[in-house]
Amino acid sequence: MGCRLTKAVSSKKKNKGNGLLQRHSCTVSCEVTDPPERPTLTRNQRAILTNTSKLLVENISRVGVITFMNLFETHPDVQEVFMPFKGLSGNDLRYSRELRAHAFRVMGVVQKVITRLNEEEKLDQLLTDLGKKHARYGAKPQYIDLIGPQFVHAIKPSLEDHWTTEMEEAWCQLFRYIAWVMKAAMVEHQSECEVSSVQSFHSKID
Repeated sequence: MGCRLTKAVSSKKKNKGNGLLQRHSCTVSCEVTDPPERPTLTRNQRAILTNTSKLLVENISRVGVITFMNLFETHPDVQEVFMPFKGLSGNDLRYSRELRAHAFRVMGVVQKVITRLNEEEKLDQLLTDLGKKHARYGAKPQYIDLIGPQFVHAIKPSLEDHWTTEMEEAWCQLFRYIAWVMKAAMVEHQSECEVSSVQSFHSKID
């Protein structure tokens, strides 16, 4: 089960001043599931991700903005979780310094993930720490699944000449992997907090 491109009714109209900030005639849908086992990346997928990520370097900050603009548009409830962006819309959101800064940080994490594709232990530690950090912020595990499809949707225009179904599936699989590890860490953090709360309760009544 992979990614698929589904036709939408919207037209290909570029926003003035930024060729990447546009609506597309198709949307990318990475099927979201909770597999019982950790998703894996093949050697070929890791090679595709490493090679295509090099083509994104100069556009990475804009890709990040597009990712979150699309995410907030399709899932307004997620925007409400981000206090700096709460209530913002249109150009106020698009040109928000806070949004650009956050998008840049997220894209920086994606780049770090790419550099660790062949170092699973380091990659898992990075994603575990990130998952627990999000849990402390109060992020919901299901929100993690939403980033992948929006990211793939955002990078497609800048890789149009190179885009293949293999490339699409590689990126989708990467975000399945990211989501799996991060959500496992979030659940673990929640369990640790519950245990700590119970222990604290018992220590007060003893």
